Amino acid sequence: MSWTIEAMPELRGYTVEWAGEGGYYLSRRNVLYHSADLRLPFTTVAVIPAPAWKQAVSGVRLGQRLLRFMVTNVVPLGSELFVTFDRSVGVVRDGKWVELAGLQRPCRVLRAACAIDGVGDLYFGEYVMNDTRSEVRMYRYRAGAAALEVAYTFPAGSIRHIHGVYFDTFTGALLCLTGDNNRECRILRTEDGFRTVHTVGEGDETWRAVSVVFDEASMYYGMDAEFRSNHIYRVDRRTFERTSLTEVNGTVYFSKQVGRDLFFTTTAENGSALKAQAAAIWRISPEDGCVEMATFRKDVWHGSLFQFGTVHFPYANASADELYFSVVGVKEDNQTFCIRRTRQT
Repeated sequence: MSWTIEAMPELRGYTVEWAGEGGYYLSRRNVLYHSADLRLPFTTVAVIPAPAWKQAVSGVRLGQRLLRFMVTNVVPLGSELFVTFDRSVGVVRDGKWVELAGLQRPCRVLRAACAIDGVGDLYFGEYVMNDTRSEVRMYRYRAGAAALEVAYTFPAGSIRHIHGVYFDTFTGALLCLTGDNNRECRILRTEDGFRTVHTVGEGDETWRAVSVVFDEASMYYGMDAEFRSNHIYRVDRRTFERTSLTEVNGTVYFSKQVGRDLFFTTTAENGSALKAQAAAIWRISPEDGCVEMATFRKDVWHGSLFQFGTVHFPYANASADELYFSVVGVKEDNQTFCIRRTRQT
């Protein structure tokens, strides 16, 4: 078996946010869509209210990138959709956007960086610049509620922000990833909704990660290091012993599991450890080991202002034979592709 990458020109300008049972959710700026088969036209699900000037500026792609005027998470929860957009958090109920109360300050939630635990509660953390190192909150949302709850608070001076929280279906634990400086780089674990928290690892950039994926015996993450070479690690779930599987060309933001294959994306950003001005997709499989599948050259626009060169995966991907992704800040900016499994005969 092998994998091929296919461009999807009909999806240009759209981002596949969810690919699961019941079809697909997509976004385009502040509009959400649903499709059963990814064939146009799509059904409009909701329009997220936004100031007229932001909508006007974001009508131009560079303006959208400058303002980060985009959805980052769409998660079905029963009869509603949990959605993060720009610096806001809300739900779509009966076709209408409802902004949730309880958010202590506007914050972003990184793509696919929220998690649903074993009882259906959703968790996400504050991703803010936080140069002053004020306290940072982990939030809990219960479907149907009007407000968020604070599940855990990192005290002032302890971390800069939360990169993401992920659910390990094999153990029922939540994994929380934080950054950014050496002592702030942590992978934490909780089995009781953050009433108690245990440290998997911490202390330097080898523990700085944005996402994590799991199999029966291990967890896997890629480093998000600014000042040292980046590696993809396997961590034994029982002993927490780490093994470097490969060195990669840049910081790892996002990862996804498809069957027995693991996919990791590297990002073209500003760190001194960056080895190439390109984003890439890496695949790890039992048969082929670690393989760099594709690279996308950074475009000419300033990364900090107009976004780094990044590959985005959907929050969920139910298929074992395909994985959609979109790209930002590269020469193919605003396009969508599909990684398809091909079976050799």
